[in-house]
Amino acid sequence: MSDHNAPTPQPGNEDPAQHQPYSQPGPYGQQPPYGQQPPFGQQAPYGQQPQYSQPQYGQQQAGPHSSGATSSEPPLTADGDRLVATFDHLLNIVAPAVGPLILWLVTRRRGPLANSEGREALNFGITVAIIYVGIGVISLLSLFGGPLALLVPLLYPLLWVAVVVYAILGAVQANQGRPYRYPVTFRFVS
Repeated sequence: MSDHNAPTPQPGNEDPAQHQPYSQPGPYGQQPPYGQQPPFGQQAPYGQQPQYSQPQYGQQQAGPHSSGATSSEPPLTADGDRLVATFDHLLNIVAPAVGPLILWLVTRRRGPLANSEGREALNFGITVAIIYVGIGVISLLSLFGGPLALLVPLLYPLLWVAVVVYAILGAVQANQGRPYRYPVTFRFVS
């Protein structure tokens, strides 16, 4: 049932909206033509790489390997820097070498005191861990008897008391904003 009164289209005067190929869908809610960037907030078509452009004012652009955060963390305030440095020293009481290492790796670029005191606390923690291992080796050797068998068990509590005292001294100095250097420490991390 066709209308005989309707005009017949001429070969050069056809409406392009009526004969769109499958690769170019209609305008509303459809993909943009090849090579054009999709509108803001929409995904690129399947199989195409997103078009990267300069971020607009107030926007952050995340790269392929970032989690959306900026590439550098904001610097610590003076109080925050002192607080991190204080915790670097105190972590040697509960987790020598491991605690200061984790905190130093997270905050070393955010404040100068956190960096220097974190390194110092890490060096002290490594030294303490080596001494703990050394006491363990001496303990194993003293199992075979000898005069050390009675003295070796006393070395662990003495070392722990020394760690607590020096860590508190370092924490107090760092909380006042002054660097602290442990008296007997190997400088592994400089």
